Amino acid sequence: MKKDFIEIIYEKRKIVIVIFIVLLLSVFLYFYFSKPTNNVVTSQATTTLKLFGPNKITLNKGEEYEEIGYYAIDSNGKIRSEQVVITNNVDTETPGIYTITYKIDGITKTRVVEVLDTEEESEDSDVELTLLGEKVITLSVGDEYQEPGYQAFNSKQEDVSDLVIVSGTIDTTIPGEYTLTYKIDNEEVIRTIVVLDDSLDIQITKTTSESTNANIILKVKVTGSTFETLVLPNNVISDSNETTYEIKTNGTYKFIAYNTNGKSFEKEVTINEIDTEKPIGSCSATLNINTTNIKVTATDYASGIASYDYYDNGKKILSSKNAFYNYGKQASESIYVVIHDKAGNTTQINCSIIDNRALEPIKPGSGEKIVKQGETDTLKVYITKKSGYYITRIWAYDPYHQLNKFDSPEYGKNLYRPKTLLEKARSKYNLNNQLILGFNASAFYLKDTYDASEVSKYSKYNKTSVGTIVITNGVVIRNAYNKAYKTRFIAGVDKNNKLRVFTDKKASSSAEINAKKAWANEVIASGIRNTFTHASILIENGKKSNVTTSMPSPSTRKNRQAICQVNDNNFVLITGDNLNRSDLQNIMLSLNCQTGTNLDGGGSIALFFQAKGTNTINTIIGNGRSLTEVAYFSE
Repeated sequence: MKKDFIEIIYEKRKIVIVIFIVLLLSVFLYFYFSKPTNNVVTSQATTTLKLFGPNKITLNKGEEYEEIGYYAIDSNGKIRSEQVVITNNVDTETPGIYTITYKIDGITKTRVVEVLDTEEESEDSDVELTLLGEKVITLSVGDEYQEPGYQAFNSKQEDVSDLVIVSGTIDTTIPGEYTLTYKIDNEEVIRTIVVLDDSLDIQITKTTSESTNANIILKVKVTGSTFETLVLPNNVISDSNETTYEIKTNGTYKFIAYNTNGKSFEKEVTINEIDTEKPIGSCSATLNINTTNIKVTATDYASGIASYDYYDNGKKILSSKNAFYNYGKQASESIYVVIHDKAGNTTQINCSIIDNRALEPIKPGSGEKIVKQGETDTLKVYITKKSGYYITRIWAYDPYHQLNKFDSPEYGKNLYRPKTLLEKARSKYNLNNQLILGFNASAFYLKDTYDASEVSKYSKYNKTSVGTIVITNGVVIRNAYNKAYKTRFIAGVDKNNKLRVFTDKKASSSAEINAKKAWANEVIASGIRNTFTHASILIENGKKSNVTTSMPSPSTRKNRQAICQVNDNNFVLITGDNLNRSDLQNIMLSLNCQTGTNLDGGGSIALFFQAKGTNTINTIIGNGRSLTEVAYFSE
């Protein structure tokens, strides 16, 4: 018996241990699985359920029950009235107390309806009043209230709606609950209007309000507690109330935001800042002696012109907002402008060149001593003294007609000094009181060096210049085809105002004489009005000529006279008593001469000046031997 008892106790202890272990495990599992985790969203929208009207309604037996109204809304502003579950077991034919329940999300509201054991008295009202539309209307702030209407019929079924009195006010700008009371006789019906602040505001900001040639990013933000979705202009739907939208072209873009109640709110933004078109324009550069005037005409139809970069020969010389630049230097003929619009687009415009350098006189520098000076509308002369020579700068409005020559043979076979010839020219051509610059230009005469058969009618002019073609004031007065002086050059200004130097043709054989005649025709065809012999080309195309001549020699220094042309209107005359060929070339190059030639020198050099308004011819240097002709510039 004792053993059995011990065994029983042992078995019971095993059961207790098992029960204890099960209890411990249960407690552990309970606390483990009931512990909240970070992945659980604990905050959820809460719902509010509201009943309109009294919580207890009394009806007579047989009287119809009409729902007064209710609505449900969550904390996000979403209306959920349709999800309310209503339990209504009211039997108006059976007196008693009934309860109507309204349930949503665990929330329960009740309304008590008591049906009295009394028939509805007909004398209460002979009119039936009915509301059209809903008894509870929900609006958003800012919405306009539209009355759905009502109907009233008397016992004869006559429409007496115009006798209904409606009272109550609604302010849809202020959230809240408003009631309208409709009353006729003893009949009264109430409509409830709920104004909710479920509006949404769409805010749009641009990354830039300035013109740009890049895409524009719009930052879109929707504020309002009832936000649900945002429809972008490309019809993409976003459930985020903050997003960005990239604009590539100008236009109007619409954004539509929907709230939880399905209402939409729109906002449009117009983009016109994107400009990918380059500006257009033209440019002209007027080259003057010491300045360059650059003028730009530019248009940009989108963003407008911002600035201009001016370049001379590839080097930027200015950045400016001005479309005109007076560059204080003589620019090259490679001028262009880069036009910038306000969006960052650029266009390079090459400037057309207007060369006015020839229309401006080249005046001596500030350090040069002016010996004589004269200025008129058509002729400007500046004579400066250097060490051993004079530089005469000449600007002539029409060099082709203003550079003339007067011949001694016109007065028989007598020869005159240049000053005497100049005085005779002044009298013959009415040059009194004019500005005149005179100088000896052609070599001494060579007697009997012409072909008499060619110039028999000009035989009295046997003392003309060296044996070559002679043109004076547009008339050919001698053609010596079979003889030529050893320098073999003549010079003159052609009808295009260009100083030209021609290489004479030596002639002895019939073939050479014919070649010389063709050459003479070439000179005449160029339109040269006056020729000057004893010429030796010194400068060609702005560089030293490599033509070898014996006069003047590169090293022998003697009395020299030479003329060069800087441009169509500006000439330089060099007159000195101790110069050689290299000296003349270097002086010409320092003065930017493009074409230069030697004139008569030695004992024949002469330089004269007469101021405007006088008849006095001043000798600057030399007086010249008895010669056949003299050259001069006049007004």
